[in-house]
Amino acid sequence: MNHKAIIFDMDGVIVDSEFLDFDIQRQFIATENHEPIDPDTSKYNVLVGRSFDDLYLTLASFLKEPLPLDTLKSKFESFNKEKYEGVDYAKLFRKDIVKILKFAKEQNIKLAVASSSEYNHILEVLKSCKIESYFDVIFSGEFVEKSKPDPEIYRITLDKLGVLAENAIAIEDSAYGITAAISAGITTIAYQETRMTIDQSHADYLGKDMKEIFQLIANIFKH
Repeated sequence: MNHKAIIFDMDGVIVDSEFLDFDIQRQFIATENHEPIDPDTSKYNVLVGRSFDDLYLTLASFLKEPLPLDTLKSKFESFNKEKYEGVDYAKLFRKDIVKILKFAKEQNIKLAVASSSEYNHILEVLKSCKIESYFDVIFSGEFVEKSKPDPEIYRITLDKLGVLAENAIAIEDSAYGITAAISAGITTIAYQETRMTIDQSHADYLGKDMKEIFQLIANIFKH
């Protein structure tokens, strides 16, 4: 259990897709309410980083006409699938992450993805970016009772890695993801997001890009 590890969130960290998700969710709300998209993005900040039933319940709170949860889920999944048709994840890939992945392999640091996305979607993205083989563990929020901000996803990922929380670093972007990692006892670096108002203040460190995050990781693991 003396190994070190770096655990990455996926959306908004490995690929710049968090804002795309946020925009699609806003479009869905506007479509269902038969109105233009509200230009005030701050009112939708509660959507960022949510997944599965938690996301659908939050979407429901914005709708003028209530929908059964199963109906809302079905409608949103169809809407989301249509919007994501043709998305090239390689273009959303933050390529400077490769330097971190190579550094980890050179230093025998274990690597994992702990994402709220569905497992098959995580694999699709990692394969599109050609980095799937770097990771020792790929774990999805669909495998836990409670996804982020609950720390369960991180605790199970640490267990699968065989790494203690104090020997790991998490890279997150959303407030819920940061809370989950911090609650699991993991040193957390937030990938700075400026297009949406996200509270990243409770992260241990803030990095504006992968180059800055690489330097933070190298410095943390020196101690």
